[in-house]
Amino acid sequence: MAAEKKSAPTLEDVARESGVSLKTASRVLNGSLQVRPDKVARIQAVMSRLGYRPNELARGLKAKRSSAIGMIVPRLSDPFYASAIEAVQQVARENGYVVIVTSSANDQALERSEISTLVRRQVDGLIIATANGKHDNFSDILPEGLQVITIDEPIRGAAYDSVTVTNKQSAREATQHMIDHGDRRIVAVVSRPYLHTCAERLFGYTDAMKQAGLAPQHCVVDQEGSIERNRAVKDICADPKVEAIFTLNWVCTMLVLHGLKQAKKIGKDVRLISFDDFELAEMLSPSLTVVRQPASELGREAARLLLGRLNGDESEKSHRIVLPTQLVLRNSCGCHSR
Repeated sequence: MAAEKKSAPTLEDVARESGVSLKTASRVLNGSLQVRPDKVARIQAVMSRLGYRPNELARGLKAKRSSAIGMIVPRLSDPFYASAIEAVQQVARENGYVVIVTSSANDQALERSEISTLVRRQVDGLIIATANGKHDNFSDILPEGLQVITIDEPIRGAAYDSVTVTNKQSAREATQHMIDHGDRRIVAVVSRPYLHTCAERLFGYTDAMKQAGLAPQHCVVDQEGSIERNRAVKDICADPKVEAIFTLNWVCTMLVLHGLKQAKKIGKDVRLISFDDFELAEMLSPSLTVVRQPASELGREAARLLLGRLNGDESEKSHRIVLPTQLVLRNSCGCHSR
């Protein structure tokens, strides 16, 4: 006959074994300072010996907290978002939270559905890199009081706390760097120019070109399409008159690199700067000059903002954090690696 399965130890078992009341054991479990250190040590030792594990779901229901944060980004494969997610998880873990991560695939309908699912799972707050900051896509499905932080892409007309970078200024500086190299025909490659981040970067590029008395030229790509479907990118990469290309996000960089490879122009003829760094950028030949966004710091700041709100920050004014980027000079812009 099979042995009966032993039930998991309860807090009552811990209290009985420790010779204390259930209330005292509960106080120790919740980190109360009202229990003498010697009792705390004794109760914790019993918890360890019995293998006691608190029922987090029951505790969360009692406290009306799930100790879970929802995070949604457009692409899990994007190195920028991957770094931000990792940073959010680290800060959350240090504060006793778990992070439920999902992707919108840049689809507003899917974004709305995924946010609704996270809400049903009773997350305590949301960190959102929205699929389209042009419109508020989800406020009407959020329960009253749910805290939301937007990262990378603020939402127009919404009062959520946000963490972004100096998109306009950084794009202006990168463009000016190519102008300083003597380039005159510099093309910006952008996807979804209606988004805040892309629009700001395009504005910075355009401003630098006009200030130098040069004609701005940009190409809008289908970021879901292959290089074969982005004929305009192929044409720019093969155009002998184009002296430099400025890609305004990681997806655009990948498309241009494919286009330059097909045109057999990687490493010669065309300068290239990418707005976004990634792990293999330095390993390319030539190594890729980039505008490096502080992705990890964006994630950390978003998590800190959210935890601050959850822990009592009731400021009515929205927090707007704008972080600086770094122009990392390598070989693709005509510089030697630094």
